[in-house]
Amino acid sequence: METKECPSCYADVPTVASRCKHCFHDFNEVPPKKSNNLVGLLVLLVVLVAIGSGTFWYASNGMKSERILVDAATQSIVVTRTSGSGTTTERVEFSDIEKVEYILGGETKTFEIVAVTAQGGRYIIQASGDKPLKGHAEHIASVIDKPLVEIRNITTFGD
Repeated sequence: METKECPSCYADVPTVASRCKHCFHDFNEVPPKKSNNLVGLLVLLVVLVAIGSGTFWYASNGMKSERILVDAATQSIVVTRTSGSGTTTERVEFSDIEKVEYILGGETKTFEIVAVTAQGGRYIIQASGDKPLKGHAEHIASVIDKPLVEIRNITTFGD
């Protein structure tokens, strides 16, 4: 009589048997396909490396700092931006500036001094999260010799 080996208990059983007489393994049952966890793990690793590389690139090439100088000697505002890719400088002449805005409050609860050009360009000269800057805004407006416009964006609970 021909026999076959049971994959569960390794006992010899007749070839025609549909179940093992020792462990009751069903020979007609189709074994489920094993998922390849290694491929899933490899895909996850590639995604994590891509995210990490993108984050590192953004952090190294993103803007690091911005400095704004109101220079009465050259009659201009000098904007210097430093990033991972280098330093750029932009100069805005006082004659190109139309007004100086002092912005109070808003949802961000900040105070800002902004120079606005006739073409609509906006340059934040200074911002503060908790300290009013009205005296400094008046000083900047007098140095630039442009009008100071106060903008109140303060919202209350009733709005």
